[in-house]
Amino acid sequence: MASLAVIRAQVESRLPGALTVYERSAPEVFPTGIAALDRQIGGIPRSTLTQICPAAGLPSGATSVGRTSLLVSLMAQLTRSEQFCALVDAGDCFDPASAEPAGVNLARLLWVRCDPGTSAPHRRRRSGDGDIRRNLPPLEQAFKAADILVQNGGFGLIAVDLAGVEEKLVRKVPLTTWFRFARVIEKMPAALVFLLPFAAAQSCAGLTLHLACAQPGWTNPELSAENLSHAQFLSELRCEIEIGRSRLRKPARSANHARFTAIPRWA
Repeated sequence: MASLAVIRAQVESRLPGALTVYERSAPEVFPTGIAALDRQIGGIPRSTLTQICPAAGLPSGATSVGRTSLLVSLMAQLTRSEQFCALVDAGDCFDPASAEPAGVNLARLLWVRCDPGTSAPHRRRRSGDGDIRRNLPPLEQAFKAADILVQNGGFGLIAVDLAGVEEKLVRKVPLTTWFRFARVIEKMPAALVFLLPFAAAQSCAGLTLHLACAQPGWTNPELSAENLSHAQFLSELRCEIEIGRSRLRKPARSANHARFTAIPRWA
């Protein structure tokens, strides 16, 4: 019986490099500015699709899970280092007045606002052929805008906020769409981040972060609940992140959770 070395030599003679093991180099990362998270994964990877979504078991439509706080912190880090960012806002929920005090340089941010009114069949916009919003629902607008941004490049971060889109609509997005975005971004020196109502990109994502419901902290916690809206201000949000999937660095099972506190910036 031929030895393994002989078989290997025969295969290599016909198919050079067929048995060579190639190791994928770890991509560069952008720090999020959240020390607890950056210590574990280093940051958000370039040339990779990242999805940020609520933790499993949260009720559908749960708010205040910390996705926006994480995104704003990431954009602040990038724009501070003179990188350009693009945000595709499917729900038109981004608040630049609060993002700027948090450190986001708005001069280095392209904010693409989708028009939720176009999802109604009776509304028709009078716009040119170049308007991606014409007669398209917000989810389709967002994907078209993201496709244009990824293809054209020039951004360190391309974020697509689909957190406010109905989960049943996101579930209709075929896996081939996520696969195509993941393959295209591999060739770009940018990070592609989707904020989602659930982990829709599945294995197409190089990094998946699950956020639990944020616990609020109040300026006067000793006051009764009935006086809450009149005498208290939100002082902090305590968030917990679970690293659901990471191709960069495998965190230990005992340390795959990170906690951070977001401090509100009042405009």
